[in-house]
Amino acid sequence: MALSPARKLAFKVVRRVRVHDSFAPEAMQSALASNKISPRDKAFATRLAYGTIATRGTLDELVATELSKPEATPEDLKDALAIAAYELFFEGTESYVVVNQGVELARFATNSKTYAGLSNAVLRRLTEKKDSLFPGGDVDTDVAAAARKNGHPLWLAELFTSQYGTKVANQVMAVNNEPAPLYVTHLPFLDSEKRSLTVLDKAGINYEHAGIEGAYLIADRAAFWALPTDQRASFTAIDLAAQQVVALCSAKPDQHILEVGSGRGTKSLALAAAARRQGGPANIVGVDLHDFKTRVAAKTAQEQGVHELRYLTLDVTKLNAIDRMKAAGIDPQFDTVLVDTPCSGLGTLRRAVDKRWKLTTDDITELAKLGARMLTWSAQLVKPGGTLLFATCTISHEENQAVIETFLGSPEGTDFCLEALKQSELAPAFAEAVAPEGYLTALPKSNGPDGHFAAVLRAPKSRS
Repeated sequence: MALSPARKLAFKVVRRVRVHDSFAPEAMQSALASNKISPRDKAFATRLAYGTIATRGTLDELVATELSKPEATPEDLKDALAIAAYELFFEGTESYVVVNQGVELARFATNSKTYAGLSNAVLRRLTEKKDSLFPGGDVDTDVAAAARKNGHPLWLAELFTSQYGTKVANQVMAVNNEPAPLYVTHLPFLDSEKRSLTVLDKAGINYEHAGIEGAYLIADRAAFWALPTDQRASFTAIDLAAQQVVALCSAKPDQHILEVGSGRGTKSLALAAAARRQGGPANIVGVDLHDFKTRVAAKTAQEQGVHELRYLTLDVTKLNAIDRMKAAGIDPQFDTVLVDTPCSGLGTLRRAVDKRWKLTTDDITELAKLGARMLTWSAQLVKPGGTLLFATCTISHEENQAVIETFLGSPEGTDFCLEALKQSELAPAFAEAVAPEGYLTALPKSNGPDGHFAAVLRAPKSRS
């Protein structure tokens, strides 16, 4: 049986991610551009590559049980064996197909017949031991088995379990292995919402309103992205949880709004759209540490014809940050400050399939410290009575609740009040996402929003 084109392509993507530390979507796009395959093979290759990358640590662990010298095994061969193991344990591919195609893939990966016998033996033993190896325990009582079944690092499974309990932790890990849905928001700058939706209707693209003004869930992602760019220019992809964060800012015309950690500008663009829907433009500033991101954000705003957006490359942890804003002609007092802090992204792992095996507990601790510094710095920029909103796309308590609690007990935050969210303020998708303290604590949902955290803080009406 000849090696399938989909498996060849998946190997190229998996190898590139490992060798060059590439982002999986970029590696996939590059591979697809240089390899013409059928839509069916394209879909299968994408599933194989992304699934292998997402569960790679677990796959390597399973394969290593049948290698006498794992450390001496060529890395390209390990890539091929990992793909075959993914098919066996996560795709449920028939054993004879796993062995046949796995051996052929090993030959292709190493450009040699040298490892055909080894690959055959390893894959045959894995198929024979499948039920005892995977997951290797009761997932309801054994966190290691749960981690293995869902292709997660043990420490991450333990973190989810300690915070949310076994049942919810297993649900979250399962969702992390599913395709992410496509949510968009309409941008009213180039065309009206009605006319923009008519374009989708004519193209036969199914969509449904997602409970937030301008927000839609697109049922057929491939059909949406296949539209000519000019026909979807009035929509931008942004998860519903991120749109909920924007909605909590309650942007209004003429307000002075700051987004700290604006990245490529998706949320600040959505903030501008929200204010326009209320009757007119707001004055919005986005600041980010990375110049390439602020340049991308500024270019996007220009293409949309949005003149009320301004971006500044700025390290807010530096002592001269406010002076830099003033020097750029920006008034450092805002009605609303959105702190969109860098985080571990534990609520969006299905969108970043290569992330879970790169993260460590130390990363979470350091990111929590960074978030705390950004929140503390941002507090001084809020006008009396103004809004300070802290948001992340992680579900780690250390990066979320702990940061808010520490801030409110600090000299900089002691006069701020936490405004408890009400369910009536949120989209139906977040029906169970309000914590007793009033935070938004959304967990990733199957065919639903990503995991996000948000806390709305109110500045005192008089500032000393």
